[in-house]
Amino acid sequence: MAITGLFFIFFLLLHMYGNLKMFAGADAYNGYAEWLRTLLAPALPYKGGLWILRILLLVSIVAHVYCAVKLWARASHARGNKYKVNSGKKVGPSASYYAMIMRWGGLALGLFIVFHIMQFTTLTLSIGADYSTITPYERMIAGFSASNWWVLLIYFIALCSLALHVRHGLWSAFATLGIATGRAELAFKAIANLAALALLLGFMVPPTAILLGFIA
Repeated sequence: MAITGLFFIFFLLLHMYGNLKMFAGADAYNGYAEWLRTLLAPALPYKGGLWILRILLLVSIVAHVYCAVKLWARASHARGNKYKVNSGKKVGPSASYYAMIMRWGGLALGLFIVFHIMQFTTLTLSIGADYSTITPYERMIAGFSASNWWVLLIYFIALCSLALHVRHGLWSAFATLGIATGRAELAFKAIANLAALALLLGFMVPPTAILLGFIA
């Protein structure tokens, strides 16, 4: 679960960087979209590298969800009705809060991923225009135009869930791998906080700029 989570965060940071190319103009963003399709060419066919990345993401998602369900079931079985930590105290509200974030936030993210893929990958949700006839840059403009403010609201809610999920999950992954211990614990917590904030702001800035008319 820790390894797949770290892979997701690495992918999200790259994806966020690509989205920021909206500020560089249509040529830069469309060029980035085309680069993804020619990744590892000519060793691989057109979109070959992109499909490898998609398959890796799909496998990671399945593995991540499977581990989450197994851990939840194991914890529920071990806890019973009177679960207590080693100190003898009942599990505090903070533990329950983080468990709720990771469980329900993960479910919300799963639903959002389906929505996002349908909008910008399979193009089955053409919001604001016919996506099959326009460029990737134009799809972003159409999808987040002022008339489609509700799309930005969906993204904001999903990204808040993502930030909370990353904030706790990234530090937990470091702890699971045995590197966020002792004096390093505070440093890795700071890294998790920065990563969560960077993803929230980095993904929100381009669509917000489109909505407000700064990118057109």
